[in-house]
Amino acid sequence: MPVLPSEEVAESGIFDKVAKEPSKNTESTASDKVKAEVKDFQANPGPVIPEAKDLPPVASKEELKARSEELNK
Repeated sequence: MPVLPSEEVAESGIFDKVAKEPSKNTESTASDKVKAEVKDFQANPGPVIPEAKDLPPVASKEELKARSEELNK
């Protein structure tokens, strides 16, 4: 965030000068605007669905219950 001088240490009339003469970099022109392209409107591919070979082996209910009891001691 820019640091603005306080009125006590700034030269007289500095705030009036800035208000009357805005800088060129804050003005927008038609040439500065970017036109939308097709790629801006394309959908995202969505979440990645892992393949079955990347998943851990399926455990039985008994194994899951034993593991939960072990972890919740």
